[in-house]
Amino acid sequence: MYEQINFDTLCDVLQSYKHKKMVITFHSMGDRDSIGSAVALSEYLSQSVIVTPDFITSNARRMLKEIEYSSEITNVLPEDIDGIIVLDTNRSEHLGRFEPLINDPKYEKLFIDHHLLFNDEQLGGAKIFDDESYNSTASIIYAFLKHVSHSLSKVSALALLNGIVSDSAEFQNATSLTFMQISELLDIAKIDYATVNEFFHERIPIQNRLSIINTLYNSRVELAGNYIMIYGKASLHANIAADYAIKLGADFSMFWEVNEEKVSISVRLREPLDRRFGIHLGKVMHDVAYLMDGTGGGHPAAAGGYGPNTKNIDKITKIIADKVREKFEGK
Repeated sequence: MYEQINFDTLCDVLQSYKHKKMVITFHSMGDRDSIGSAVALSEYLSQSVIVTPDFITSNARRMLKEIEYSSEITNVLPEDIDGIIVLDTNRSEHLGRFEPLINDPKYEKLFIDHHLLFNDEQLGGAKIFDDESYNSTASIIYAFLKHVSHSLSKVSALALLNGIVSDSAEFQNATSLTFMQISELLDIAKIDYATVNEFFHERIPIQNRLSIINTLYNSRVELAGNYIMIYGKASLHANIAADYAIKLGADFSMFWEVNEEKVSISVRLREPLDRRFGIHLGKVMHDVAYLMDGTGGGHPAAAGGYGPNTKNIDKITKIIADKVREKFEGK
C-alpha cells in the first residue's frame, strides 16, 4: 500500500534525499512540465540524475535548447542508485520500461503529481504527494524550492516557468498561486512574459496547422442544453485540435487519432463547467481506458487516454460524449 503525504512531509522527504543518488524520472513522452520540474529539482538534488523512460517531446527538447540547459538527460539507468522520484504522474503504467522498478523493495520511491489519484496496487511502498490545487508539477517543485530557500539559477527558473505556463491551459486552470509564482520566476530569470511567449510557446508547423483547421472544419458540432459540443477524428495532434475548439467557443471538445498501432483521445471542458456540473474528465478517461487496453486520466477539464485496442473507438467516444451531454442537458 502506498503512503499519501502532505506538503510538509514532502519537503522533509526531499531534503532527506539531498545527499543521496536519486533517479528523477517522469511519465512516458516527457513534456515541458515534467522536464522543467526535473531540471529544477535536479539542481537542488545535486547527486541525482535525470533519466527518461523512453523519450521527451519535441517541445520539451526545444525548451531545453532555448534555456541553454547543458546537462544530459539520459535513458540509461545507473546501477548504484538509492531511489526513484517520479514526476507528473501517479500511475505506474505511465512509466514504460521503468514500471517494474516500482515493485522493487530495495528502492525508495516518491511520486509528485497534480492529477487525480486513483488506487494503484503497483505503487506499494511508495510515498505519494498529489494535490490537484496546483496547476502543474512545476508549481509544486517551485513551492518546495522556495520553502527550503533554494536559490534558483536562471536555467531552473525558466524551466519551471515553462512547466507552469504549458500546463495552465491558457490560464484557464490558473489560481492566485499560479500568477504569483510566474511573477516571481520572471523576476528571478530577469525576463518578461512576452519573451517567454516568443521563445518558449509551442510553434506548430504550417502543414500541421492546416491539418488541425481541416479537423475542426470536418468535426461534429451539436448543442446540448445551452452548451456547444465539438468532436471528431483528427489526422494528427488531437490534443491541439481539442484545445483550439475550446478557444473557438466550444464548451466541450473531444478529438481522437487512430492508426494501426494505437488510439489516443483528448478531451477538454471549458472551465468552470467542470465544477458547475461535477464533471472530472480525468476520471471519465480513466473509467473507459480498459476499452482501449490502455490508460487514461488527467485534470477535471483536460484529460486524455491511449491504448493499443483500436476496435472500440466508436463505443468509447459515445460513452464520453453521452456522459457530458447528460450533464449539460440536466438529465
